[in-house]
Amino acid sequence: MALEQKQTPAARSGASRVMAILDALASADPAVFPDGLSVADVSRLLGREKSVVSRQLKSLLETGMVARRDSGRYELSWRLFALAVRAGDQRLTKVAAPLLLRLTETVRERTYLSVLSDGEVLTVLSEGSRRSIEAVNWVGRTIPVHRSSSGMALVMDYEDEHILDMVRRGGDRVSDREAREFLDQVREARRRGYTVANRIFDPELMGIGAPVRDFTGQIKAAVNISGPAFRIEPHIQAFGGHLLASVRALQASLCSDVRPGADPGDL
Repeated sequence: MALEQKQTPAARSGASRVMAILDALASADPAVFPDGLSVADVSRLLGREKSVVSRQLKSLLETGMVARRDSGRYELSWRLFALAVRAGDQRLTKVAAPLLLRLTETVRERTYLSVLSDGEVLTVLSEGSRRSIEAVNWVGRTIPVHRSSSGMALVMDYEDEHILDMVRRGGDRVSDREAREFLDQVREARRRGYTVANRIFDPELMGIGAPVRDFTGQIKAAVNISGPAFRIEPHIQAFGGHLLASVRALQASLCSDVRPGADPGDL
């Protein structure tokens, strides 16, 4: 019965009103509202009575979804951002799993989904090729950024000096020449659209990677194909095409329920 009550029009309407307030706070231009939104600001943006908006903001404040500054103005809370990140990470792995399987079946090499974690590449998902000789399952383990095709993909949008600094501060000792060689590979990947790591992690392995972007265009993760160099090297261009197609499908799935620019009043 409780589940049925959650689906009533009144409950849906209440949830929509709450989401509209959160959307209004998230959409506020910091140049216009540097200190957050007042009750009057939210009321005007949504076309609602101030007393109603005030009660709703008070409830959101009690749940920790919004924060109130000393000035009395409201903004989204860090708790909400933390929840959003956790939800996004769960959605990423859930959506990526079948796409990784399909890519592995196509190229017949192991595939990985990785993210940046404390300046290193953390593998969060992997799909095996079921071949007798293949790259290892690296889920839950990290490697320096400059040692993998995923690392190249994850830093592709960074400024060149930031990339050099990150590599130099990595876990293993890297010379200035090695750092600049890595930067040259990232620059080439920007032109090509995908990265190629030729025996930089292991003398017998080759990897091909591509960044995964969220609806804002920011790099969220990376997908890569890794396997014996003698099998991958003759097919780099073809594998790169399959990889980019899989990444585009993953990005489309991640953005399928996001409507940038939606009018909060329509929620």
